[in-house]
Amino acid sequence: MTAASNDAIEYGPALRELPPRQRAFVLALFDAPRKHGSGVFAARKAGYQGNANVLAVTACQLRSDERVRAAIDEVSRQFVSMLAPEAVRAMKKILDDPKHRELGRMIGLVLDRVAPAESTHKLKVEGEIKLGPVETEQVLKRIEELAAKFSVSLPAPKIIDGELA
Repeated sequence: MTAASNDAIEYGPALRELPPRQRAFVLALFDAPRKHGSGVFAARKAGYQGNANVLAVTACQLRSDERVRAAIDEVSRQFVSMLAPEAVRAMKKILDDPKHRELGRMIGLVLDRVAPAESTHKLKVEGEIKLGPVETEQVLKRIEELAAKFSVSLPAPKIIDGELA
């Protein structure tokens, strides 16, 4: 698989917002030759100075910055989008080989994306709310206030054996 190039990256709003050295740091993260030490590599390539320990601290501080993280997310989405055709070709290559050891996994992966499994959950909530006479009076008073405010006429309350039903 060929790697996507930083040359194809469009500077989105998050990347454009960064100062030039921070922008260079973000882009250099995607050029790092390996995962371990990528922050030191990117900091050095972006023009930050110091030994490996100093650059590691600098990289950690940069990666903790909300604006830098937003730019990393923005560039990551672009790379994933650019690599999609290559990923699809690799998937097709596996699916075209009936003896490939990952054929079953690939079929499952494709089916999960094309026709995802659906599940239905039924949630039954049971409970009882008991209001005392004081709370009942407060609720009825509030209902009357809201009805008056919105010009809604309420039916007369039902009275059974001399009490509100």
